[in-house]
Amino acid sequence: MLLENRYYRIIDRKAEGQDTVFRVALLPDCDIYQGHFPGNPVCPGVCNIETVKECVEILTGKRLFIGFIRQCRLTAVASPDICPWVNVRINCTPAEEGFAVTAKMSDDERVYMEYKGVMKVL
Repeated sequence: MLLENRYYRIIDRKAEGQDTVFRVALLPDCDIYQGHFPGNPVCPGVCNIETVKECVEILTGKRLFIGFIRQCRLTAVASPDICPWVNVRINCTPAEEGFAVTAKMSDDERVYMEYKGVMKVL
């Protein structure tokens, strides 16, 4: 895991129907925020995608790589100052050589990212 316990920490995990929801604390002391941007930290989209991938790895117990992204919409700016935690809702189903993944990163007020793609087993 590249970002777990550096950029984010998993607070809770629960099943909701076909989905699994990870409650994730964003760690404002992470070095990433010093470069993106000092004094006004913003969650980089690539880090949000990696967070989704790492949560899927936990769900599947497999090391994965992103085979392709069908859709990734960054719909709001996430920041540990604005939203100290987010929910990462994941629907993951077996697909050829890996898993079809649909994910949404949000808090109680807004959606920060919507993701659809295929992750393949290393």
